[in-house]
Amino acid sequence: MEFTATPLVIGLIAALCFGMSKTGVPGFGLFGVILMTHAFPGMEKQSTGAVLPLLVIADLLAVFYYIRDCDWSKIRTLALPVLVGLVLGGGVLHLVSNRQFCVLLAAIILAMIAIDRLRPLLQWEQLPKSRRFAWIMGILGGSATVVGNAAGPVMTVYIAAQGFPKEKFMGTFAVFFCLVNVAKLPVVSFLGMITPQTLLFDLCLLPGIVVGSLIGRRLFLLIPEKWFVPIIVVLNTLAALKMLLFP
Repeated sequence: MEFTATPLVIGLIAALCFGMSKTGVPGFGLFGVILMTHAFPGMEKQSTGAVLPLLVIADLLAVFYYIRDCDWSKIRTLALPVLVGLVLGGGVLHLVSNRQFCVLLAAIILAMIAIDRLRPLLQWEQLPKSRRFAWIMGILGGSATVVGNAAGPVMTVYIAAQGFPKEKFMGTFAVFFCLVNVAKLPVVSFLGMITPQTLLFDLCLLPGIVVGSLIGRRLFLLIPEKWFVPIIVVLNTLAALKMLLFP
């Protein structure tokens, strides 16, 4: 890719979304992922390597704000299934085309949101407490995060299903993604998606991460408790539909 004005502007907006998603409203993160694919036209999978270092930096800022609210028991429960998902996701990413990549991400996201919305109707209220649910969500989350840095909606469904208040939601969300994204770095590097060029591109986008994180923190404090999860679900649904219908 060339460092022209258009990719840089798109990248800065995406970085702003990443910062906002990590400290304020996680639903913005998927819009950042989608935007970054447009900064790499014809090389959409390569955008994964550009996004990951930015996410790690945003994760560290989020951990600074929210680590005291983390539920460590959920992190431990998800650890092994997520590792399995990381390996599976690496295989999938190696095999799929750019178009299949976008469709797969959207399908995973919409399926997870649908399951969560249908849970009361299907009388699956005890499902969030089961180890089977943790394994399914952990493997899907691990796979989705390697395939396209898109585990946010999967983990939103899992953590929201636990009935956490928004502070505990964000604390668990922040620590989980910080650990997972750092663990992903060797996998994505091995696949050749983190290069000196993508790192230089990321360096230009750091101001967007910092500004987005400050805005996100402010939004988090302003959003009422009862609207927090519904806003995240709506944002994730809209982003997935855009990815599926308007690639």
